[in-house]
Formats: sequence, C-alpha cells, structure tokens
Amino acid sequence: MARTILEVKDVHIHFGGLKAIDGCSFHVEEGAITALIGPNGAGKSTMVNVISGTYQPDEGSIVFDDADITKLPNYVRAQRGLIRTFQISREFANLTVLENLLVVRLGQSGEKLFNAIFKAKKSREETNALVAEANDILNTFGLYRLRNDYAGNLSGGQKRLLELARAVMAKPKLMLLDEPMAGVTPALIERLGEHLVELNRSYGMTFLLVEHNLEVVEKICSRVVVMATGKQLAEGTLAELRSNPAVIEAYLGGGARERVGG
Repeated sequence: MARTILEVKDVHIHFGGLKAIDGCSFHVEEGAITALIGPNGAGKSTMVNVISGTYQPDEGSIVFDDADITKLPNYVRAQRGLIRTFQISREFANLTVLENLLVVRLGQSGEKLFNAIFKAKKSREETNALVAEANDILNTFGLYRLRNDYAGNLSGGQKRLLELARAVMAKPKLMLLDEPMAGVTPALIERLGEHLVELNRSYGMTFLLVEHNLEVVEKICSRVVVMATGKQLAEGTLAELRSNPAVIEAYLGGGARERVGG
C-alpha cells in the first residue's frame, strides 16, 4: 500500500458567516497524480490555500510528510517540499526565464557574504551546477531558447510552462496545481498533461491538482477526490464516480451525466 504523504483531517474554515470548507477530510498517496474536482464554489481552491498555508483553518489539521504543518507559515511548508502553482501564473517578470528557476533553490552557499568572498570557487562551482540543472529543466519544457528573455515578456502559455518548470526546480515532495489547464490552448493542455505524467513516471513526483477539465483528469489521474459544499463527497477513479448518484447530483445539479464523461 502506498504511503500517505498528505492528510487533510476534518478541516473547517469560515469567512464571516460563509462556511467555505465544512469538515473536509481526504488524503494523497505518495507517487500518485490525484485530482480534486467539484462544482464551482465547492471549496477546492480554498482547500489548496489551506494546504499551502495561505489560509489557516478554524478547525482541523494538515499533516504533510508525517508532520503536522497546520500552524506553519507557507514559506516553511515550501522549504519542506510542499510547492504550489496558481490559477494565474506568477512569474518574476523582471528576471530572465533562467533566473526565475535559479532563485527558487534554497541554501545556495553564495547567498552568504562570507562564502561569496572567502569561498568564491565553491560558490561558482555550485552556481554553474545549478545553471546546468536549470537549463536541462528549461529544455524539457521547451523554454531553453527563451532562457535569457525577461519572464514578463512570455506568452500566457509560456508563463504556465515556466511556472511548472520553476516548481520542478524546487524539488517538491508534493506539487499543488490550482487549475493548471485553465486559459491555455488545447495543444498546450496536451503538453502539460504529458509533462505531468512524465515527471510522475520518471521521477516519482506526487501531484494534487484542482482541475475542471475532466478529460485531462481521466487521462492522467489515478485517483479523484470530489468536493461539494465544502466537504469531501466521494473518491475513486473517474469511471467509478460517473455512476455515483451523489456525485452526479451535487456536481452536475440534477443528472447531466455526460458532463462527467459518461
């Protein structure tokens, strides 16, 4: 049985009188691509913000890599290998594409003034190794030829690829993807899906993605968690969920079965 790398336990969060998440629980298995789906307003993006540390839950807990991280700030979660992307890509616009990758790697010896002055050779060697690694990742995502361009000048699709490449550079234990296929062309959707599958297959990367494109979900996700009204409603493969009456009712609002691929 696969190890659980993330466990959401009875999470509640309120915004005034609104129950955005109302006692939601689910888990993510290490080495899997898991989807979090549900109707608009189900609480999916709020849940991503709770897991990543943007929001603190009113009740419940988040356990990541066998440690309770509920009270930890988001940057500490990132340092522990919990990396996220956003619905709208967030690049460092005034840095080059290559620099966008280099800044995410923590603990570089050249960041310390003493090392930069008295261990300059070691710092240069480390920097050269990081540049080579970053260039390999950019080549994988088809961005190598743009490595010296400012990130702010990229197209929307290129920014989406850059954000994913930057997340890979951070060496995540778990990557949270909030609607990675939103607003991109069908051709790029295909490429992004292929990248996720290859990262999962070749490097064992674990993903939790919020996604409305159910064709993508069915193609790349081994497990699906359904949220509705702030709660976990069901889980399984998309094929199994197609015939779940509760999912059809909550997700489709009355039985338009074809919208879950049936």
